[in-house]
Amino acid sequence: PSGAGLVTVSRQTRAQLARDASRIRADLQRRGAPVAAIHAEITRHLPISPLEGWRLAYGWSRPHVVEAVGELYQSDGLAVPGLTTAMLCRWEHGNSRPSSEYGHALARIYGVPSARLGIPQLRGLTGWYGHLTPHPRQEGPMQPDAYPDLTAVADSIALNGPGAGTVDLAERAVEFYAARYSDYPPRVLAAEVARCRSLLINGNTTSMDMRRVVGWLSGLLGSLGHHTGDVPASLIHFGTAARVGEELGERRLAAWALGAQSMVTMSQDRRTEALELAHQAEAFADDDLQRAQITAWCRLRPLAALGDRARLDDAITTARRHMDAADHEEPGRFGFDRAEFHQHLAEALLDHDSSESARHAETSIRLKRVGSPGWAAATTILARTYATRRDPRNASVLGMSVLETVPAGSLRANTRARLFHLVDDLDGHPAAGDLVEALGV
Repeated sequence: PSGAGLVTVSRQTRAQLARDASRIRADLQRRGAPVAAIHAEITRHLPISPLEGWRLAYGWSRPHVVEAVGELYQSDGLAVPGLTTAMLCRWEHGNSRPSSEYGHALARIYGVPSARLGIPQLRGLTGWYGHLTPHPRQEGPMQPDAYPDLTAVADSIALNGPGAGTVDLAERAVEFYAARYSDYPPRVLAAEVARCRSLLINGNTTSMDMRRVVGWLSGLLGSLGHHTGDVPASLIHFGTAARVGEELGERRLAAWALGAQSMVTMSQDRRTEALELAHQAEAFADDDLQRAQITAWCRLRPLAALGDRARLDDAITTARRHMDAADHEEPGRFGFDRAEFHQHLAEALLDHDSSESARHAETSIRLKRVGSPGWAAATTILARTYATRRDPRNASVLGMSVLETVPAGSLRANTRARLFHLVDDLDGHPAAGDLVEALGV
């Protein structure tokens, strides 16, 4: 039977279903299955709703969920709501429907997009329990005009024109684009960053401050080229950013751009060249966080691909040392944090130690907002670890969860490439059917 066809059942039957779900969860947990896969198995075999399935997949009682909702409201600075276990029971059994506000809270607690709770017409917030985060944008128009908050940035540059205050506005534009990088579809953001840079260049401003700003904008365009699958353009923009950084003594820009150039070069399997660029980037890195970033970005995957386990282990040790010594993490496109650190460790160890790779991927997932690019990348890497460990069903479930959660226009080209690698890993297994169809392989 399927969870889609719910029927009215007795309390005794409900208790038996809960016991059956507990057995499924325990069996899959022993095999290291993620919660999403446990939920899929429970709702596939038992006639229960998706909403109840998530609670049972975690092994939580209704009082636990009610308490968690109260804590979530308090963390938002709100009064504890009047949710009861009886209300939750009615929602789970389909006898009534939660309000949008309660539905969003449940999505955040279960760490899934609200659409996956099986509650119609829910839109808005999602995220991990205790993380206050916005829901990823739903699929919609791909024109920049559909994002007035974004287009207003370059519009302000155009209205100001060359002259007083232009550099300050341009610096604020870079900060905005870097901080909000993951909020917009890559192609939409690329068009606006390119428009902004063009306005600044056409203003014929040749001051060092303006050249520095244009260098950072070139770095953003390099990242966007990478995330839209335009490798030649990406390398050109990164090369420009690195050159500007070197010429102006902007060490952070030079290190970041060379490191990003190394990472994109490795995506073309040019391992030796990637390591050479890593060496150049390290010469400009001047704090522990950026050293951790450069090592994780640029050295781990080439060394893993070369099969040099000794040097890979040394690089991992070095990256850990710098990450532990860093006294801060930096959000945004030009920064680095532990979620990204663990993502790169996971990808580097994928073919060397799939269990360790999975642990790093799971850590990265816990630290990222559901539906974010980082979450999608780490989830896809985790899926590949299941394929490596000959668990095609869980691998496919995780791969599909990425495609179901992230709007097509927001899925980055490098994560899409990871999904194609996942299909190759599954090697024609029937469990991969939905994934193959969704990717159009």
